[in-house]
Amino acid sequence: MPRFAHMSDIHIGAFRQPELRRLVLAAFEAAMDRCMAESVSFVVMSGDIFDSNIPDLASVRRATMKMKEASDKGIRFYLIYGSHDFSPNYASIVDVLEGAGLFTLLGETRESDDRLHLQFVEDPSGAKLCGLSGKKLSLDMDDYRRLDTGNLEEEPGFKIFAFHGAIEELKPAALEYMDAMPGSLLPSGFDYYAGGHVHDHILESLPGRRNVAFPGPLFATDFTELSPLAHGQRRGFNLVDFDEKGVTRVEFVPVEVCKVTEIHYDASGKSSGQVSEELAPIARQARVSGQVVLLTVEGEMRSGKTSDVDLSAIRRLLVSSGPIIVLSNCSRLTSRESAHPDVPAKPIQATERELFQQHIAEVRTEEKKLRGEQGVSLSLELLGAMKEDRNENENKAEYQTRMERRGLEILDLKEDV
Repeated sequence: MPRFAHMSDIHIGAFRQPELRRLVLAAFEAAMDRCMAESVSFVVMSGDIFDSNIPDLASVRRATMKMKEASDKGIRFYLIYGSHDFSPNYASIVDVLEGAGLFTLLGETRESDDRLHLQFVEDPSGAKLCGLSGKKLSLDMDDYRRLDTGNLEEEPGFKIFAFHGAIEELKPAALEYMDAMPGSLLPSGFDYYAGGHVHDHILESLPGRRNVAFPGPLFATDFTELSPLAHGQRRGFNLVDFDEKGVTRVEFVPVEVCKVTEIHYDASGKSSGQVSEELAPIARQARVSGQVVLLTVEGEMRSGKTSDVDLSAIRRLLVSSGPIIVLSNCSRLTSRESAHPDVPAKPIQATERELFQQHIAEVRTEEKKLRGEQGVSLSLELLGAMKEDRNENENKAEYQTRMERRGLEILDLKEDV
């Protein structure tokens, strides 16, 4: 019985810290090793394989070597772009690797009468694959609305549809601000829908659409995704068995490359000196060798300034135990001495969206993408790009050029030459 693996949102090249960047690669290599051990026929990667269109090349080299090893064992790779690894104006590392014959890009299309026609790729196992790559600002919804689904739904055999975007009916509550499309936009009648973009593990069925799957990332892409790992959340990919009648089994395969530990301390009602005194023995007694350590200190202190808490000393104590890395988060640590009037806490994404909604309503322009919700999404996308740090070994001029190109991509503008 043939089987395939479904992965997504690996984000190779993510994190500015080399230690975490290596863990992203280690998770990918572990997943590839499991695929080879399980003798999968092929691997479907549904977008954001890389964290940018031109990621850290040392990471690319390691990932490519592992994919080549799997390819030499007969495993085939089928990909679509995600919003991170695609660029409308510049070549992507995905284009380079496809040109080298390492994998096959799904989504070959032709257009007629404003309709979009997808072509199937048939794997030697008999599976037929097609899909649409992800785009920013929900522009891929236009592709789905223009998609000619007739030939796709009528095609016989075992079929896989790859896509990169959230589905409204399946969107986790924590992602309420994420743009999503209704499941009805997916062509019906496929045996497996290989989804990406949502960083949660989901496997559900919708009317006329069985096995709509999001495997989630193999590791993590930022601090907020590390914390759930410390509290038992698993990351990994799907192994799917199938025959000519359809999917016979979907198994979620966890990938764990290290332990993540969160040291949480509530400073509420304590002085800054007391916080430092109580944290020191906790850090000294921690047994965190070979682990990723998250130090989270929060709450409103009754006296002293947040800067009086000697977090550097606490970090040094933790580092002496030999962890992979120590990351601290004190964004929710406050003091009554500098407290502001109480206001309900909101996710930062909610505050940013509200500010853009308020000011974009005042914008006078005929350009549709700069108005309404599309304008809000565009603004949030630009803001996210501006928050990106410089890559390792990237000088200031290179960083500025990359940011300018990123802005042009988001605005869908051409660079003057």
